[in-house]
Amino acid sequence: MDSEHSALFQALLGERREDVAELILTASGGPFLKSPEDLSQVTPEMALRHPRWRMGPKVTVDSATLFNKGLEVLEAKELFRFPLERIKVLVHPQAYVHGLVRFVDGNLKAQLGPTDMRLFIQYALTHPERRKPP
Repeated sequence: MDSEHSALFQALLGERREDVAELILTASGGPFLKSPEDLSQVTPEMALRHPRWRMGPKVTVDSATLFNKGLEVLEAKELFRFPLERIKVLVHPQAYVHGLVRFVDGNLKAQLGPTDMRLFIQYALTHPERRKPP
């Protein structure tokens, strides 16, 4: 369960597969968004200082190095049976857009929402219904 995959699922609802040009996952950019290209002096402590949220140490480091984004791209490929070369990543530091679908006509459909995983978990458990959060 991930907000990006839920966003893509929601944006794809009711759409014809042949109309989809690409899937776009978003990434916050993490603690090194504005850092120099040379990260040779980066310490684990620096990687654990995510500017948007607190996760466990492994997930935070995976996020800082974008390793998690690579896994999410592979997951999107399998979940949506979509060619890898048509799955993109967009750095979006504000983190309100969780995923986008670009169609062959150039239009984009995005899922926006708060950075609260409880909403995406609830949607997964109650789909196709939408309920007020507890």
